[in-house]
Amino acid sequence: MRGGGAFTDSSVESLSLPETIQHIDDGALVNCPSLKHVQISPKCEGFVSFDDMLFTKDYSQLLLIPEGKEGAASLPDQTTLVPAAAFSRCSSLSRLLVGDSATYTSYDGILYSKDLKTLIACPAGIGASIVIPAETETIDKDALSGCKDLASITALGNVQKIDATAFSDETKASAVVALPAGEGYNTRKSTWESAGFTNFVAPAKPGATTNPDTTTEAASLTYTLLDDYTLSASWQGKDDPQANLEIPASAEINGVPYRVSTIAENAFANRGSLTSVKLPTTITTINNGAFAGCANLSTIEFPNTLREIGERAFEATSLKDVWLPTSINSIGSRAFASCSSLERVVALGTPEVASDAIAGCINVSIYVPSGSENSWNPGLPSDNNHLMPYGITLSEEPLSIEAGQEADLLKDGNLQAPDPVETSYSYAASPLSVDAGTVSAKKEGTSDVTAVLSLDGIELTRATRTVEVSPNPDAEGAIVQLNSEVRLPAVYLSEASSNQINVSAPTQVVLGEASGYDVATKPDCATGMAIFKNNSTGQPVQLAKVSCDSVSIDSNIEANPSATTALNQQRLFSLYPQDNEGFAVNFGYGDNVNTVVPKDKNNFLITPNSSVPYIFRLNLTNKPDLADARVKEGVADNGATLKTLATVTCTFEGFVPVGHGDKGANFYLENTSVSPSQVYSLAEVKEHAKDISQKGKDSLYYSMYESFIKDDGKYVCKTTWYDDKGDKSHPYGLRIIGINHDELATKSNDGRTVAGLTFQFIDVLNFEYPMKTASGFGNSGGWGMSELRERMNPGDGSTSGVADDDIVWNMVPSDLQDSIEVVAKRYGGYWDSTADSVWSSEDKLFLASYSELVGVIDESYKNKLWLSQEGDQYAYYVNKVDTYSENEILMKHYQWNDWESAWWLRTVDPDNSTNYLCVGEKGKVNDSHDVSQNWSICPCFCL
Repeated sequence: MRGGGAFTDSSVESLSLPETIQHIDDGALVNCPSLKHVQISPKCEGFVSFDDMLFTKDYSQLLLIPEGKEGAASLPDQTTLVPAAAFSRCSSLSRLLVGDSATYTSYDGILYSKDLKTLIACPAGIGASIVIPAETETIDKDALSGCKDLASITALGNVQKIDATAFSDETKASAVVALPAGEGYNTRKSTWESAGFTNFVAPAKPGATTNPDTTTEAASLTYTLLDDYTLSASWQGKDDPQANLEIPASAEINGVPYRVSTIAENAFANRGSLTSVKLPTTITTINNGAFAGCANLSTIEFPNTLREIGERAFEATSLKDVWLPTSINSIGSRAFASCSSLERVVALGTPEVASDAIAGCINVSIYVPSGSENSWNPGLPSDNNHLMPYGITLSEEPLSIEAGQEADLLKDGNLQAPDPVETSYSYAASPLSVDAGTVSAKKEGTSDVTAVLSLDGIELTRATRTVEVSPNPDAEGAIVQLNSEVRLPAVYLSEASSNQINVSAPTQVVLGEASGYDVATKPDCATGMAIFKNNSTGQPVQLAKVSCDSVSIDSNIEANPSATTALNQQRLFSLYPQDNEGFAVNFGYGDNVNTVVPKDKNNFLITPNSSVPYIFRLNLTNKPDLADARVKEGVADNGATLKTLATVTCTFEGFVPVGHGDKGANFYLENTSVSPSQVYSLAEVKEHAKDISQKGKDSLYYSMYESFIKDDGKYVCKTTWYDDKGDKSHPYGLRIIGINHDELATKSNDGRTVAGLTFQFIDVLNFEYPMKTASGFGNSGGWGMSELRERMNPGDGSTSGVADDDIVWNMVPSDLQDSIEVVAKRYGGYWDSTADSVWSSEDKLFLASYSELVGVIDESYKNKLWLSQEGDQYAYYVNKVDTYSENEILMKHYQWNDWESAWWLRTVDPDNSTNYLCVGEKGKVNDSHDVSQNWSICPCFCL
């Protein structure tokens, strides 16, 4: 493998090298910042791979480390020669590790000689600050040449020699050298001055803090200098930190930056404001109780430098998903105990785990590497927690197979991939293909097959096996193909439906006698597959456009002599879903043809957490309407190389259904979060709701409405109702408050049991009504026996006997009346009951209950068990409403005697036999009024 630039600026993340490699140049893989994994065939006689790096066969010399390698790099014990320059381009690499028997020592992630006297190599991602131990006397060639972020160097001992190339000129000019005062200070300083450094200070003493005035109540992040001259972080002050906290990688004390390595004991304990924390890649320790009691903390990402999680570090938090990097060595007692929201723990390494680390957590799935189950097993089954071991091992012996045959790649190996862990395979596609572990041999050749286990798109582990395909003339045929499986980067979409995602890959084609295009027989076209994967769990995506940039088309392809269109104006390429060529989009690389938008984007739709194969096609002589071209004579090289013709960029966007609604209709919903906005008719929204009811989160429409519930600024929904005189003159705003929340009163013919969407008026209805016209029987019988329910629903008034029992229902436009679902609404019938039983009514229009607004029942009502049975809290109101606070979103815009009108709930007052609960002044959900009083109503209904 000679020379540099073979993969320059490519997006390749993994590279497998064949056994035939005989030479590796120093710059063979420069300028490949995405490359994370390099593997070489075990049969290679000169080289070997270890921890995704390349070494000589005896492991004695490090030859190559991929520039995109992240976190830590582990060196074999046998390694005796490490060129420091190899780490200078690895900006995401923050630690170098060695074993106890190695000829080197790792101190704070930096590589030293065994006696610490010589600093040999430092990873480029070490951060802004380093500490050189007292034993160090020499800093070797290129040792820190790639550390561009280095701002301070604390040299504790007597460094006597610094190689001229050890630091970059930029570091010498800008970095501060902290030298302790004392004997030999001037001599020590002179060494650094001779190396080119000009900025010197005295280091702070351990125990120094960024906020020495502990009497102040000002709230801030505070840092304390530890004995190893790194910092611990904590929060000081009465006020809580902001919800989304980001802890920096370094902080200054006395003008000198030091690296933040530790979260102090009880540093953020009981800070209720915290919802997410971003830790820097410098953190190695999270101490005891660091985030204990942070009840709203739901998100934290652990850096792959973290080694220790202390006791009770995250006890009683709202963490739902915990990923533990390979760097973690230990997890302390009750570290994640009493985390009621915890659903999943994924361990990428094998730490020592306290037996009560997740005490009090139930139904947690714990994914662990095979063989490490005993670290997690004590105490877990009793709480219905489940260990999910994962792993893959492949035989070290090559798999030999003849062309045209199939064989099991996993034979003599082992695969554990519990759902939803996915297994994927990468390999050179020319001689073989792999499907679900079965190797299908196509033609003579050798390929290393790498099997990768991943979860949510994150790699868990990998293994490689060499496959040798021997010739079988009877089974081989002429193959014309693009690189048969161009695996593009996975498509991922966050919650925002307007996000766009660009994925690109070179369109490559084999031009050769045995493997691909044969200039003698001139096949008509070449095809190949690209796998697009939507890693989102809730957002469908669709292809928005395709664009093309030439890489070497003119060097390999030419227009036919008879062509009437120049090559750069021909549509040389097509992209279409596998088995659906009729949906193809056709494009070229020149102006006017290099960008194309699908006529129907839904033909290129990828549902959440699924993969779709698309076919790339190179169009040649059999596609005169697209292209009239041929491969240049002399280009074919018998399949020795892949010709990269172009880079094709596919832009995906969140799926947004097309609307055909009219804003002048009785009902419409406008999606304002996209451009242009989409207006949906009542019939369209009804279809969306039906699809959501049938398919849940698998519905194409689920994520859109879920985002509406989370942010009602993304849409406008309005309906126009008649007044009580029959005149249609009052428009009302609607809010979506629930999705698949309310039960249908009767199971539908198509199997639906829940209504897809629940709506509520944003403002109250412009009329007031009593619950009952007289209070003689009080609230006995509850909502089901109320006159107001009769007024809001069609019927004969047989329950209450009121003459105008349908007056509210008659305000509803007929098309909306026909679309509203009948749902079962639970209600308590007696105010003084302590039973947990409730009754049920069948309603088209209804009022919200106390529990559907506030969720958690107030302490004063705890003995009224039926209250909590009147319905779960609607999704829209979660974390927005409580009993006694002023709730702005419940302050309906209707004035009565110069203050906001109270509006009825369907819940009887648990403390009064004649009253119902109401939402009162300032939106407080603790008001109560006699059944005979006239108050506003805020109708709800379901589609």
